[in-house]
Amino acid sequence: MAGIFEVDEAKCVKCGACVRDCAFRALKMEDGAPRMAFPDRCMKCQHCLAVCPTGAVTFDGMRPEDSASVEGLPLPSLESVENWLRTRRSMRQFAAADVDRATLSRILLALGNAPTGCNARSLTFTCFPTRESMDAFRRDFISAIERHRDGTKLLPRWLAVPAIKLRKGEEDMFFRGASGMLIVSSDETAPGVATPREDVTIACAQFEMLANAACIATCWCGFLKMVQQEIPELLEQTIGLRRTSPFYAMLFGYPAVRYARGVQRDSYARIDFRG
Repeated sequence: MAGIFEVDEAKCVKCGACVRDCAFRALKMEDGAPRMAFPDRCMKCQHCLAVCPTGAVTFDGMRPEDSASVEGLPLPSLESVENWLRTRRSMRQFAAADVDRATLSRILLALGNAPTGCNARSLTFTCFPTRESMDAFRRDFISAIERHRDGTKLLPRWLAVPAIKLRKGEEDMFFRGASGMLIVSSDETAPGVATPREDVTIACAQFEMLANAACIATCWCGFLKMVQQEIPELLEQTIGLRRTSPFYAMLFGYPAVRYARGVQRDSYARIDFRG
C-alpha cells in the first residue's frame, strides 16, 4: 500500500483533521505531518481526502481537485427529498422507447458511490439497457424455465402460469414490459465483505432515486428473485452469476403512466422514540 496516501507538503497545514477522522487509525502524525502508519488498517474510505481543508491529500492516485467540492454544491433539501419519497411510484407500465444511454451511464457511474458495509465495494451492476437486450434476456429466462421443467421439480402454479403467458407473448408479469433492467449483485466471497445483501439493497434504492431524478421510472423486480429461489441455476445460466450470490433486480424505462399525486402512507410507519 506504499504511495496510497500522499501529502502535498506545500498545501498541508498540519491540522491533523485527516488523522482524527481516520476511523481505523491507519494514519498518525509523525514529525508534525500526517503519515500512513498502519496500511493494513486502511479501508480505502477516502475520508482523509474528503476532510482535508486545503486539498493536500491524494489517495490512491485520486486527486482532491477531481472531487466535487462541498462548498456551494447544490444539494436537495429535506423538503424535496420528502416530496420525492411521497410521490414515487413503482411503474408497471413502460413506454416503448429505450432509456438514453448517456444518462444511464451517468447514473451507474454515480451509483458506484452507494455505501457498502466496511467499504467492501464488491458490487456488480449487470445492465440490460435496451428493449432488444431485455427481449434476449426474456428468451433466456424462458429457456431456463423450460430446461428446469424437464427436471424433477416444477415451478409452483402461481409462477408457472405467468411463465406460460410470457412464453406465448400474452402478458409479461415478470418484467412488466420494461425496456431495461439492472441486476445488482455482490460477491459475498470477496475479502472484507460483511453485509452483501444489505449492500445490494442499498444500491437498488439509490439507483431508484437517481433514475427517478432523470425522469426514468423503476420497479423492484421481486418476481425474478422468486423464480431464482425455485430455480437456483437461473442466473448462472443466463448471466453467469454464481447461484449463492446475493442479488436484486430493478426494472426501468420511461413511464407510460403519469400519476397526478402521491399516496398517504405516513401513518403506516411505527415510530418508537426511546428518549
